[in-house]
Amino acid sequence: MRSSSSAYVAATTGDGRLIYLSATASPAQPGLEQALTEVLHELAKRSYAELPGDRARVDAMRMLRSMGFAVEELSIAVSYRCPQCAASIQLSPEIVVYVCPYCGWAGTVFGKSVRLLAWPAGRREDVEALIRRRGCTPVSIELRYLPFWVFEADVTADYVALVTYEYEEFQYYDDYHGRPRVRTRVVTRRRRVAGRVSFSATRAVLARLRPGLLGGGELKTWVESAWVMQPPSPLSEEEAKAFASSMLAPELDEGVARVRAEDAREDSAASRARRDAGRRVPGTVVDVRLLSFRPRITFKRGELVFAPYWLFSYTRGGSLYSGSAVGPQLSTLRLELPLSNAERALRLVGALLVSLVAGLAAELVVRVAQSLALLLMVAAMGLFAAAKLALSAYEPAKVE
Repeated sequence: MRSSSSAYVAATTGDGRLIYLSATASPAQPGLEQALTEVLHELAKRSYAELPGDRARVDAMRMLRSMGFAVEELSIAVSYRCPQCAASIQLSPEIVVYVCPYCGWAGTVFGKSVRLLAWPAGRREDVEALIRRRGCTPVSIELRYLPFWVFEADVTADYVALVTYEYEEFQYYDDYHGRPRVRTRVVTRRRRVAGRVSFSATRAVLARLRPGLLGGGELKTWVESAWVMQPPSPLSEEEAKAFASSMLAPELDEGVARVRAEDAREDSAASRARRDAGRRVPGTVVDVRLLSFRPRITFKRGELVFAPYWLFSYTRGGSLYSGSAVGPQLSTLRLELPLSNAERALRLVGALLVSLVAGLAAELVVRVAQSLALLLMVAAMGLFAAAKLALSAYEPAKVE
């Protein structure tokens, strides 16, 4: 077997990340171990993103040849190191905050400690009971702690809006016999209004790059509600150490999450401004257009919090179903249940009835309104609703 030389260094990358770099080169040569050490220290001056992959290895081979070493094979490995216990930790490049599984230290990849908050998870036995109460048999039950950045902020926005509205205008007149009569007509007006809206809000941002795969908006809504009604508790290092194996590490840092929360709050402020403008005019609001909008957001608090998220699968009648629940009370976010033959038949009958009603509505439009555009709209809406209801009869399961 061909012998080799190895080197291992602890370093801080050019962008401030705490890492270990190791290298193995063959064949072994006198002085190669020291040369490898020097090469690794030189590579560590780069940013972390430049270290994995072939580029760093090719550059290291070139540096070794310039030192007079004929290296045929070279491998380089990079890992993070815990700033508290110095353990080597393998992380994906996207992760920005992690928990050391050896000592429970929690912080960023740059070595800055972070306080973690978490809600307690419901018991596994209770998840099994939830499944069995519906006449199903558990197959797999998995607990994951999902990371959220939660921000509290005060929002104030000044606006100027152009509001289009309608109201009924009464006209009094005498008929041919001199008797007083009244008639109405709809009048459309526009009014320029100005005002200010102010509110406080809690906004949760899932700290993952692909949030749509993890519970969607329902989980975010649960976090925002639980933050107020049942606040999470700080995790000790011992608790964090046990928690590390089940956590999905954050992939968005606080700064990026704060920008996303700010964008969402600006959208919310704009919606409130439109509603407020609509309340400042008489009659029925037709349209509100913001001519000027100046939001101001003051962040009061930002915390990294983990929500216990149970994913489970189960069988019933030979078919496999899935579900999810969150929090200490196991609030169900998704629960698939068998769709009975009676329910399927009811949906097909409903689709038939919708198509009949749509046909009658289309006939009424032809006789009364005589509008081709309205006829096409009614027909399209009826066909869409009937098709959607009919297709739902063939779905593998219904979702609670």
